[in-house]
Amino acid sequence: MRRSRLAAGSNLAIILAAAVPLWPGAASTCTTFLLSAGRDSAEVLVGKSYDWSMGQGLVFVNKRGVSKQALTLRSEDKPARWISKFASLTFNQYGREFPSGGMNEAGLVVEIMWLDSSVFPAPDDRPSMTELQFVQYLLDGFRSVPEVVAGAPAVRVSLAYGKVHYLVCDRSGAGAALEYIDGKLVITTGVRMPVKTLTNSTYAQSRAHLAGYARFGGATPFPRGRSSLERFVRASWLAGPTAGRATDVPGRAFAVLDSVSQGEHSQWNIVYAPQRLRVYFRTQTNTRIKHVDLTTFDLSCKAPVRTLDIDADLEGDVGTSFQDYRATANEDLVRRSFASIADKFPQGVVAALARYPEALQCAPPAP
Repeated sequence: MRRSRLAAGSNLAIILAAAVPLWPGAASTCTTFLLSAGRDSAEVLVGKSYDWSMGQGLVFVNKRGVSKQALTLRSEDKPARWISKFASLTFNQYGREFPSGGMNEAGLVVEIMWLDSSVFPAPDDRPSMTELQFVQYLLDGFRSVPEVVAGAPAVRVSLAYGKVHYLVCDRSGAGAALEYIDGKLVITTGVRMPVKTLTNSTYAQSRAHLAGYARFGGATPFPRGRSSLERFVRASWLAGPTAGRATDVPGRAFAVLDSVSQGEHSQWNIVYAPQRLRVYFRTQTNTRIKHVDLTTFDLSCKAPVRTLDIDADLEGDVGTSFQDYRATANEDLVRRSFASIADKFPQGVVAALARYPEALQCAPPAP
């Protein structure tokens, strides 16, 4: 029964390949950055402004030891298969297993931003998945940036919804930008990545623009605009090392998020503290800061997946407010996120996406 559900969901989803993009481009102006806490502190934080046309979402605690098969959209796509090595906390708008970003229990953070110039690879022999499920795949299988750099090229991302690129950071402060340029995966990391920031231009374009500003070797003063390159410079400038110890761990990161705000389009502000395995977040609907510690959950496969409405009327530590996963809540989220475009899709597609998690099961123990 589980296998048949998965197959049915995959086949129905093939129809998506002929549909219009799901993500409206007008509000696609996200910003992500890695922040150094202070000269006297080794702690790093990762901040994300999720700028979009709608703000509903669920926060998921995903389990380790789960056997998965990717949801493929085209007949030529060979679905990737894997077992999650790490549990994770993710922020999802298009349903469980298709996150916009998150952090795993090893302290790896993966986030997406729109990149209109993205060109994804043509079909080949590699196993594939959609661009959102790729986020979950990285969180499931890798503990550090070097592991991602080594392992990401083994799979192919097949464009489904939106032209995106990725910023990956780990608890050591290492970072990498993963971008699809002219049909090839381009990874920027190490000495070629002097700042760990990403907006809506390629990293190469952004770095070249950065060099003209005062703090980075040029003479141009601090930028004030909302464009992709201006936000890249401003976030990189404000997220750099400070003269002293940072006393308010999330506060400084939220201040940078304030500086790159897109007003009513800034739906979620997220601050990851990978060394603490803690995540802070606030939303356009509820501006009070909530936080959750990944270590407080039972992360074994047999424990139920836990979830929380991202806009819940709460504040502070919300770990105990997470509820057991309900398929109806996931279906409601998927339907709300598709509401404005549902008439552009054949009947059954939205339901198939909502039911996708039903096929997931715990992997058998290793011999």
